[in-house]
Amino acid sequence: MNSEKELVSIVIATYNGEKYLQEQLDSIFQQTYKNLEIIAVDDASTDNTLQILNAYSLKYDNMNVFANKANIGYIKNFEKGFMLSSGNFIAPCDQDDVWHADKIKLLVEAINDCVLAYCDSFVCNERLETDGKKISDRVHFTNLNNCLQQAVFSRIYGNTILFKHELLKKIIPFTEILPHDWWITFNATIGGCIKFLDKPMVYYRQHTQNAIGAINRGEKSKQQSEVKNTHFAVEEHRKRVELFYKTCPDNLKHEKDVLRNLNESYKDFSFKNNFKRMMLFFRYKDLFLAAKKHSWLQRNLFPVKMFFKVK
Repeated sequence: MNSEKELVSIVIATYNGEKYLQEQLDSIFQQTYKNLEIIAVDDASTDNTLQILNAYSLKYDNMNVFANKANIGYIKNFEKGFMLSSGNFIAPCDQDDVWHADKIKLLVEAINDCVLAYCDSFVCNERLETDGKKISDRVHFTNLNNCLQQAVFSRIYGNTILFKHELLKKIIPFTEILPHDWWITFNATIGGCIKFLDKPMVYYRQHTQNAIGAINRGEKSKQQSEVKNTHFAVEEHRKRVELFYKTCPDNLKHEKDVLRNLNESYKDFSFKNNFKRMMLFFRYKDLFLAAKKHSWLQRNLFPVKMFFKVK
C-alpha cells in the first residue's frame, strides 16, 4: 500500500467552466488523501473561470493557477499542466464533474506495480443527478497489460485515471491525432499494466458543453454514428493505427507484428486488405474488443463487419 508521503498532482484544465467549476473544486479539496498539489491551467477563458480559480488559490496554498494568453485547446492544455506538475502521481481533472472524497486515496492504494489505475463513474445529468447507472454498465472495464487492448477501442476516461509521473517521458509531447486519455492509456500498456478499481469514484456530468461526452447518449450518439464511415473518420482511424504501430517498441515483437499487419490492412479497401483485416480481428478479437461489452455472437460478428470498414 502506498502512503501519503507520495505527492499527487491534480491537474485541472479549464475553459469557460464557471457554471460547474466550484462544485468540482470543492470535491478536490474535500479529498481524504491530503498530500496534494493542484495545478490549474486556464485556456484563455472569457467568463469568470479564471477569477474562480484565483479565489481558490488564495484560499488554498497548495493550488497554483496558470493562465494561457491564447487558447491552445484542451489536449495541449492538459499537456502543459502535466509538465508543470511535480507529484509522484498525476490525476487529470475535468472542470465539470464531482469526485468522491476517497477517489485519490483508493486509486493510490490500487495502483501498486502498475503505471496507471482508473475507476468507474456514475453517469449524471447536468444537475448531477444519477439513477445509479455507471459507465461499466455500458462498457467492459478490466485490468489491462497489452497495448493491443487499447489499439482499437478505449473507454478509459481521463477524469477517472491516476498515473505515475514516470509515464510522462512516454506521452510527452501529446499527439493531436486522438484524445489525450487514449494516448496515455495506450502508452501505459506498453511494457506496463493498468489496474481497474471497481468502484464509481466520479460523478460524470453530461451536458451540452461537454468537450467529450459519455458514450451512447441518445440522439447525439445516433447522429455521431451516422458520420462514422465518412472519409474524414476513416482517415482518423488510419492515422491512429499507424501512430500506434510506430509507437510500439521493437522489443514487443508480437504486438509490433500485429500492429504492423493491422496498419497495412487499414491502408485501403482492397479485397486483400479487407480479408486481412477481418482475419486479424477474428484472431485477436479478445484483445481488440477488450473495452466492448459484447455477447459471444456480437464478438464474433464484429470481425465480419471489419471486412467492410475500419474502426
